[in-house]
Amino acid sequence: MVGNQSTVLVLGFNARPIVSSAKRLGLKVLVVDYWGDVDIYKYADEVLVVNEWGKGLDTTKSHTSLFLKLAQNLAEKHEIDFILVGSGFDDQFQFWEELNKVAPVIGNTSENIKKSRDKIRIYREAEKLGIHSPNSIIVKSVEDAVEAAELIGLPVVVRPTKGGGGQGIHLAKNIKEVEGIFHLLSSQGNVMIQEYIKGIDASCSLISDGTSALVVSINEQLIGLSELGAKDFTYCGNIVPLKATEQLYKKIKDASENLIESLNLKGSNGIDYVIRRGEPYLLEINPRFQGTLECVEMVTGLNIVEAHIEACQGILPKSIPQNKGYAVKNILFAKHDFIMPELTMSGIFDITKPGSVIRRGKPVCTIQIYASTRSGALFKAKRVAERIYSKFRKTRLNT
Repeated sequence: MVGNQSTVLVLGFNARPIVSSAKRLGLKVLVVDYWGDVDIYKYADEVLVVNEWGKGLDTTKSHTSLFLKLAQNLAEKHEIDFILVGSGFDDQFQFWEELNKVAPVIGNTSENIKKSRDKIRIYREAEKLGIHSPNSIIVKSVEDAVEAAELIGLPVVVRPTKGGGGQGIHLAKNIKEVEGIFHLLSSQGNVMIQEYIKGIDASCSLISDGTSALVVSINEQLIGLSELGAKDFTYCGNIVPLKATEQLYKKIKDASENLIESLNLKGSNGIDYVIRRGEPYLLEINPRFQGTLECVEMVTGLNIVEAHIEACQGILPKSIPQNKGYAVKNILFAKHDFIMPELTMSGIFDITKPGSVIRRGKPVCTIQIYASTRSGALFKAKRVAERIYSKFRKTRLNT
């Protein structure tokens, strides 16, 4: 067990949910966060903001280096007992190794993360376990991309092999679009051509100790919703839990636990699926805390950070509490350029600093609502979103 006198360093592109849960455990919490939203400060003992230190940086690699540098800066001032890592670093394997030199990272090893992020490898592993996955081919030339698209059958998904949150993922309906998207993505690394599985986007949140895994919650994912200002395959929230049959729940539960156990992952891990005609298709594994963290806590009563730490020490929950009610998470993206107003209404989190210049397509805040029914939670979240968007006055900003 981690004592309540321990000092934890949390890193993430949106670290606030982890920070909030860690603070409820009585820990001293230091943070390196990308955005530095106004509501992170009330949970943390000290916050360093990458977006403020790294003006002019526009690459993930540059930002990752700055995360590491700021973590090292905090380690020079404080005695850090352990580190917790959120989203944004899934494919930065060297980063995890360097971070472990600052203080012990509680979670998966860089080697296990690397295995779980190799999509072709996990699709093969999934096939052995009887789990569906989309036909996928990694390509290194535009000619190979065209050939792969024709082999798989249009439309196809064209995506980078690295990254998360739906960024850089595109649907190509014809060969011309395949060629254009390939040229757009190829400068960033390898490109994957993937079968387009149209269905219900879902995820599974698990706790595991490296040998055994337990499903905590099965969730619906919200992807690319225009009413939230999102597009394409951008992740914009969740509904927890997924409304589904017992048969589908069992399929996802068995598949997820078997897969996480086969990869020897530890702590809090997530798996993304798309469900077509009652069959789950594996998309990717997220070997760290997921965006569903707080919604899962709302409906189960678990503290996911506590469960993560204990699982990494070999202690799994004796049972997972049954879901009570529904929690909805909506990430609001700017539908036009504006100057951020002050937001004070309840149910909103990750609030951008008032007076900030917000460009179209950038995240603004998060809505998280709990209700006893799915329809009730969705209705409340929709009303809050409408009130927030009504406050955003379109502004002509200097480019």
